[in-house]
Parts: sequence; C-alpha cells; structure tokens
Amino acid sequence: GGGQSCVTFGNVVINKKVLNPANNTFVDNLGINDPKYQPGYIVNFRIEITNNGDSNLAKVDVKDIFPKLVEFGSGPGNFDQKTKTLTFAMDNLAPNETRIFGILGKVVGINQLPVSQGIVCVINQAIASTSEGAISQDNSQFCIERKITQISTTKGGFPVLSPIPVASSPATGPEALALFSLIPTGILGWLLRKKSQSL
Repeated sequence: GGGQSCVTFGNVVINKKVLNPANNTFVDNLGINDPKYQPGYIVNFRIEITNNGDSNLAKVDVKDIFPKLVEFGSGPGNFDQKTKTLTFAMDNLAPNETRIFGILGKVVGINQLPVSQGIVCVINQAIASTSEGAISQDNSQFCIERKITQISTTKGGFPVLSPIPVASSPATGPEALALFSLIPTGILGWLLRKKSQSL
C-alpha cells in the first residue's frame, strides 16, 4: 500500500524492500496502518537486482537514495552525504540471475522529526541502469511514529507538573481522642514523683 513506483526499461529489474519491524519479513512497502519505525530505530533495506533478459549484462550501476529522516548506516559502495545517495556497481550479471544486497539505515532522533506530525511516511528510491540503456526504478515506503507526550500548560505557557506525593499523616479522628486523656495522668505522675523526691 502506497509508495510503490516501479518503472523498468530493458532487461534489468530492481526491487527495493524494507523490513517489517513487527515480524522481521521484507516487504515492498509499509503504509500508514502498518507497523511503524520509531526515532533511533535501525532500518533494514534489501535491493534485489535481476537480469530478465537472455544476454549477459556487463555492468549494472545502482543508486540508492535515502529519505530525509533516515541516516546511512552501512552498505556496498560509496555514500554521498550531500545527496544522501549510495552508489555501487556489479559486473557480469547473467541471464535470469538475481543478486541481493543488504543496506542499513537509522531513523534520526526525536528532536529531528517534525514536531507537528505524530506519524510521517518516507520513501526510499533505488535505481539500476546499464550501459546498454536499460533502467529500472523502484520505491519503498515506510512510516515513522513520533511519540508525543501531552503536557498541560497554564495561561502563561508554563508546564503544569504532577504534584509530589506526600506521605499521609496519622489519623486525627475520634479514635485519637483517647491519647489526650493520658496527658493529665502523666502530669499527675510527674508531680507525685517530684514530691516524693523532696521528702
């Protein structure tokens, strides 16, 4: 669902997939109602490149363009930080042969995600091309969920903090009145002791 844009000319086919974080299976896309990634999560991608023709492909150039909110982790070839593009090449792809490449990315921290959006969906694009003019492009979508904590504020904009719990004091109801009746008895005992000492 959503984000799929596969265009192919010639005898090379590229298929871009992303790992479903809930069941650890690779899928073409993860939509808004599918399991989501969260800030700081590692994202596993897979690129499958197939020669569906009847002749050998001497060289296939691959570009993998990372989405804005995902940082490059690891993968074959070279990564250009400015264009957020991973590039690599393969030689001698035989007819009906498929080669699979694993790529890792990482979702940016929560401070880099849009504040106004609880969920944002991004698209990763992969392109394969040959010197013979064959080209194939495929996209893979997944969504990132930002955990938003609602904080109440006063009219002046100051946050309202939860009250600090206070230990309860002893009961002061009718059952505590019996304690007061012991006070005169204590005073009387003290006076009698004082008097006996003076005799």
